[in-house]
Amino acid sequence: MALFRNKKAENNLADQDLSGTFYPKFLICSFIGALGDYMTLSALGWYIVDSVGSAEVLGWVFFARTVPRFFMSFVGGYFADRMDRKKLIIGVYSGLMVTTGLQIFVIWNLSGLHWIYIVAVVFLRNVFDSAEPSIRNALLPDIVKKENIAKAVGFYASSLNLAAIVAPVLAGYLLSVMTITPLLIADFCLQIPSFLILFLLPVIPIHKDDTSKGLAKKGYIFAISYIRQSPVLRNSLILSVTLMFFLFPFGAMLPLLVKNTLHLDAKSFGLISATEAFGAVLGGLLLKYIAQDNLLRLWPWMGILSCFFLFLLGFAGASLSLFLIIFALGLMSQLFRSTGRSIFQLNTPTEIRGKVMSVLISDSGIVSLGILFFTLITGRLSVGFVYSLMGCLGIISSFGCYMFLFKSKNRNQSK
Repeated sequence: MALFRNKKAENNLADQDLSGTFYPKFLICSFIGALGDYMTLSALGWYIVDSVGSAEVLGWVFFARTVPRFFMSFVGGYFADRMDRKKLIIGVYSGLMVTTGLQIFVIWNLSGLHWIYIVAVVFLRNVFDSAEPSIRNALLPDIVKKENIAKAVGFYASSLNLAAIVAPVLAGYLLSVMTITPLLIADFCLQIPSFLILFLLPVIPIHKDDTSKGLAKKGYIFAISYIRQSPVLRNSLILSVTLMFFLFPFGAMLPLLVKNTLHLDAKSFGLISATEAFGAVLGGLLLKYIAQDNLLRLWPWMGILSCFFLFLLGFAGASLSLFLIIFALGLMSQLFRSTGRSIFQLNTPTEIRGKVMSVLISDSGIVSLGILFFTLITGRLSVGFVYSLMGCLGIISSFGCYMFLFKSKNRNQSK
């Protein structure tokens, strides 16, 4: 697979296993690990709604799951530019394995514990989980040619979302025949291949010349300044943050819609979640067919369309229209997210890519604020109304951002 060959001879990677054998193995193991992770994600949301029955508790748990992304992405990106990335990602995944085991123990004993313990252990586990994407994104361009970065991002996103198709169906079935604890144990076992494959990751030397070393020593102040001075990166970050708040909390709120509004069971929840993930897989695959010169031009409209489908989801009933809308929402929202990552990858120097990518990935932490805000509102209003409200506000904000950025671009061109 020529796509995954080393991009430059000066990286001294010619003798390492990057010519097409390691990366496919990495994708397969990532799929297995993601299968367990998504099973737990689906099961945990449904378990809380079914057992605790509180939108507020659901909001706090998913707030704890997503808020570490805001600061741990910076930590991961900082060390990704300064350390051996192989040792770093192995260390991070070791912490992930330990806290996954701790999560099993807490939920197994939940009957004698307050729900705040779930919030605490979910937060602790995702401290490690949130550091990993920055390291992976900093590592990816070292083993993929620059002209194929968008395709590689699409392949990786598709492998994860393929797991997201299968996992909710499995989780829904298993929850209908057993408790959540065996499912969590299965998640732990499925993480093992993802952990072991990291030991086969080739060591990737970075920053060979003096100029690169100078850039590599720059901190986050320099990285943020670089983003501010780049119209492409600055404008992309503004739009991404906007939709992280208004659009992406919809996934965490899905159990509330399925159980409390549509009055469906765990198996139906699994099928609905799988439908959304199937759309996301196609979204990741479609990215490779979009010319890189068109990514920035099409990206805002991907976000606006995503919000439009979220608006429609608020009116959907338990019918075929629900599956069609959730499928389209999954497709467009994943296409929006993957395109944003690709734009940043293509417009960032290698030496500071870890820090710059961590700034972008930290926008996922905004999702936690959206989850907490909109689940608290859901305690007083219907889930369908809140979904439509989120979609409407997302469309208005995204279109406002697009018009502002369009005028800014024209102003710069006229100077």
